[in-house]
Amino acid sequence: MKKVIYLFVLGTIALTGCHQDHTSPLAQVTTAAPIRVNDSTYTCGGTVTDQGGSAVTDRGVVAGLSANPAVDNTSCVVIPIGSGTGPFSTQIAPFYSGYTYHLRAYAKNTAGVAYGTDVTVAPGGGNNGGSCNVVQISSNITTATTWTAGNVYVVQNFIDIDAPLIIQPGVIVKFKDANCGLQVYAKVTADATSANPIIFTSYKDDNACGDNNGDGSASSAAKGDWAYINMRGDQHGSLFRYCQFLYGGGAGGNVVIANTGTGNIHDFTFDHCTFAHTYGDNHDYKAAFAGSDMKDPAVSVLTNNIFYDNAIPVYIASYYAMDPSNIYHNPADASQTNQYNGIYVWSYGLAGKTVQYYEDEVPYVLSQGLGAGGSGQLFSVGPNVTIKIPVGAGYSITGGTANYAIDPSAVFTSLRDDTHGGDTNGDGSASSPATGDWTGVKIDQNWYTTNVFYSTH
Repeated sequence: MKKVIYLFVLGTIALTGCHQDHTSPLAQVTTAAPIRVNDSTYTCGGTVTDQGGSAVTDRGVVAGLSANPAVDNTSCVVIPIGSGTGPFSTQIAPFYSGYTYHLRAYAKNTAGVAYGTDVTVAPGGGNNGGSCNVVQISSNITTATTWTAGNVYVVQNFIDIDAPLIIQPGVIVKFKDANCGLQVYAKVTADATSANPIIFTSYKDDNACGDNNGDGSASSAAKGDWAYINMRGDQHGSLFRYCQFLYGGGAGGNVVIANTGTGNIHDFTFDHCTFAHTYGDNHDYKAAFAGSDMKDPAVSVLTNNIFYDNAIPVYIASYYAMDPSNIYHNPADASQTNQYNGIYVWSYGLAGKTVQYYEDEVPYVLSQGLGAGGSGQLFSVGPNVTIKIPVGAGYSITGGTANYAIDPSAVFTSLRDDTHGGDTNGDGSASSPATGDWTGVKIDQNWYTTNVFYSTH
């Protein structure tokens, strides 16, 4: 028996019918992706991109329990949202858990009714639109294990992964509190897709497969709700692709850590992942991705990732060449970046390597002086790259001519300089740069002066 659906718009039920005619020329309309407001309410709508042969006198959303709902189908609900061209939307409720609703935007002119594409809403459902079973995790993983789609895995403490773990696309991993995380000693394969990501998040995050902690609206996800994932040394090819790491950092301000291990190789890949809402500050350079033990970008791969609404997004060693494919803002809202929006660098030196600094969206922030003088060392700085140096203690960059390849457009400046690379120290207008904030760049005993600001020399 088919369930009759009742959808209300701002408290008023809408059950309007409308005749459909396929006479050309119809209007052109697109359907917007529904935006969740709460468990039962979504913002729905679309855009009339072309009115067609006559004015659009009626537009809105039509909903049903089968694909491609139509305004003249008496089993569907029609929700009018004005007239004319351009975008339109409204909040619609109630959507009931356990059902998949189909929606299409429509636009009517004298020629008939045009439709956008079919989209779905599955309230209370999982990452892939279905309902999720909750699996409690409290013991270490000591044999080869697979976490399967359709489940929410609730991690109740720190778990050691001592045997291979496969996490299927669509899996949601929730962490009970800030004393929960993963210690990864064996290979983890979390290979998802953009349409069906794997989500690591807070137990209080009702947006990921519903209200699993069962407290309704009494709690909501916040930065630092869980601890971190610690990549402990040799990972033997661990892969995280299209994963989301949300609301972590509760045990000090990191959500993924590349930490020491038997060989300290860190053979892993993080690709097309999102790191967001991580707790932290700029004390001891805590970062959403704390990779200061990584050495080789061909072995420790960090590519095409998104960092936003964190404290520090990334922390690396000076001899690690950060791939410029990563981005440091929310793709849906470019104004949403990170509090200390830069690549923070622990200045170990170059370890006899050719190291390329080519990221130009955010500055590199050196923790201290960087010397490039050893045989085989080349510090290559690309076009429009900004390197910032903290104030005090005579920070400098030194070396020989053979050890540098600096593009003339590259900038070296004080961390307080908001003009170049933005407010990287995250203090708004509380500080401003001054001459002598740092020492300078010295190459073969000569002070480098091209695009060098606020140094002593």
